[in-house]
Amino acid sequence: MADPHLPEDAVIEILIRLPVKSIVKLRCVSKTWRDLIKSPTFIHRHQNRERKQSVLLVKRYLTQQNGDEAILSFHDPDSPELLVSPNLSIPFSNDLDHPSANYALVQIYGPCNGIVCIPVGDIILLCNPALREFMPLPPPNIPRPEGYFVYHLEFGFGFDPNTGAYKVMQISQTTTKDFQLLPDQDRFDLYDSASNSWKHIDAKRPIMITCFPSFQIFFGGVLHFYAEIDMNDDPYILCFDITTEAFQLLDFPDDFPEYGLSSLTVLNENLAMVGYPRWKGESEPSQIIEIWVMKEYGVKESWTKQFVIGPYMVFCPFLLLNNEWLLVESNNVGQLAVCGLHENNFKELQFYGFGSTISAAVVYQESLISLNDII
Repeated sequence: MADPHLPEDAVIEILIRLPVKSIVKLRCVSKTWRDLIKSPTFIHRHQNRERKQSVLLVKRYLTQQNGDEAILSFHDPDSPELLVSPNLSIPFSNDLDHPSANYALVQIYGPCNGIVCIPVGDIILLCNPALREFMPLPPPNIPRPEGYFVYHLEFGFGFDPNTGAYKVMQISQTTTKDFQLLPDQDRFDLYDSASNSWKHIDAKRPIMITCFPSFQIFFGGVLHFYAEIDMNDDPYILCFDITTEAFQLLDFPDDFPEYGLSSLTVLNENLAMVGYPRWKGESEPSQIIEIWVMKEYGVKESWTKQFVIGPYMVFCPFLLLNNEWLLVESNNVGQLAVCGLHENNFKELQFYGFGSTISAAVVYQESLISLNDII
């Protein structure tokens, strides 16, 4: 090793406690250190250490001379206004026509082991933000009759611990320009990093997916989506087990508010759902926000109303920070804010998206897993 007075085990114990950006720099110390840091054994130990550095990752837009550019910004989850790394440009976002006006074309899904999935228009990227790596996936082969085009409704991203594979779910519709659908249900295609290929998944029933901001979540090895079996029926949570590749439905709480929208998050290691008002304009009055927790996963009767906060008017909640704050985009479009769960307080953060909604934020734990090692 670089220091002959330290045994290798001691050096490893020191290194695994360092943040990723420090370890990446130390790969330049010597060939021995580089080989050690890139070894699967070291990466696994670093990934499974007790204390990991968490980062709040936010999709934003910057105005550049050659057009709007989508970027990732890195923040301290305990102090969201504190930047912890330089911004990272998202590839291909400059190729979109006015990406800030088409915010749904650039989203963040995950994270899984420090890796996120970022669709950019028709291109699907995997990204390790800590290593600042991107990798495009091959496109799914979806039949498209003449005169039709494929419309991407929603995505999901998960990790299968049984196979070590990362999987991406793309939910789409084949439609004409007049939105005449073909077929009569949404299509599910699944990418598997083990084979670097896609396959069609049969849901075995007509299912309609609605793309609510921040509703899709990967929790407990399962992807969750907002779904309807019939437009006149109650909504469901559609669940897709990433290992068994089987679907099931979860019910909403019986008394869940019907006045607006909903999103999914995690509270104290339980699946949680946020009910919030649909923002219709500056004249719309503020309303309360409800947070429900499913205390026993899969059991409808275990849904419990945990918090009622507000009244606030928000455009979209993203996630819970440290089980203390609800991170939201305020009705001052493009601006992030936090709402206290235990005390009824509201604080706008001093940074914005560009011109339109930010529409994506996740908390991830830094990882040394390179995309080159998983595909």
